[in-house]
This record gives sequence, structure tokens and C-alpha cells, in this order.
Amino acid sequence: MNQTLKITLLKRKFQSLEYIEEFITNYQQFIQTGLDAFDAYKAYRQRHPEFKPNDVMAFEESFWENQVKPNFHGMLQRSTEALSSAKKGKTTTARSLAGSFRGLSRGFDGVGETFMEVVQTGLEDKFLRQWKQTSRQATVIESTINSWWEDDEILDEEITGPIDESELLKYLKAGESMS
Repeated sequence: MNQTLKITLLKRKFQSLEYIEEFITNYQQFIQTGLDAFDAYKAYRQRHPEFKPNDVMAFEESFWENQVKPNFHGMLQRSTEALSSAKKGKTTTARSLAGSFRGLSRGFDGVGETFMEVVQTGLEDKFLRQWKQTSRQATVIESTINSWWEDDEILDEEITGPIDESELLKYLKAGESMS
């Protein structure tokens, strides 16, 4: 497969309903994992009143309760709306969702996960894996819809993730060939 065709097919893939659905599923799972981890932490705190969080955890607890939880619930609602719009052929809400996810900076915004270390449920690793996957997809969707790719940058698997040329063939339009 030549580079020009591969670039075209990747752009189609990254704007496809299938890819947007996968992104939104990962987005929702990431948010739910964070909420589940916070709930597990709060339950731990109730079962162990002797536990005294350090300053970082105390800050995170307050921040998650007052900022992150309400924002995450709103993000879940917007993700449902984005999926509905995408199914109608409108990608603007998915693009906005991708942009807002990319703008979410865990450490910078106070959305840290130090408290997850206390409950040791495995949710911290899951949360961070989901962050990485969803962040990658958000970058790819936003870059594609906004036409931000430079030259053959879309071919960089460190940005896009693995590229399966045989899978890309399903994005050929009727009458198109690989030549």
C-alpha cells in the first residue's frame, strides 16, 4: 500500500463512526474507573477512620469530591450526546469531546490519582492505561477532524498506535483500488 493511500485511509478510519464509538467507549470507561476508584477510597476511609491522608491525598480527596466528580458526570453525559451526534453523521461533538479530553491534564488540574494507591484495587493501573489509550484516540480524532496532520505525521505509530494495513482496506470506497 502506498503512503498516499495509507494516509487517506487512516484519515477515513479516524473519522469513522466505528473509531469514534471506540473512543467514546474508552472515554466512558476511563471516567467510570476514576469514579469507582474514588468511591473505593471513600469506602476505605469510612472503614478505617484511623487513616490520616497526607497533604496530597487530602487535597485530591477534596478536589475529586468538589470538582472532578461533578465534571466527570458531566463528561459522561456529553459523551452520550457525542455518540448520538456521531450516529447522525455529525462529528463536531466528538471533536469537542476529544479536545476537552486532551485538555484534561491530570496532574496540572489536580486530577491526581495518589489516593488510588491506598485502596490497592488495581484501579490505578487500569485508570492510567485507559488514560493513555483514550488520550491517544482523542489526539488522533482531533488532529484528523481539524486537519492538523503535517505531511506524513499520521503514519507515526507512536502517535496513532499500531497501523494494520489489512484493516485499513475496509475504508476503501466503492470503485477505489489500492493502486
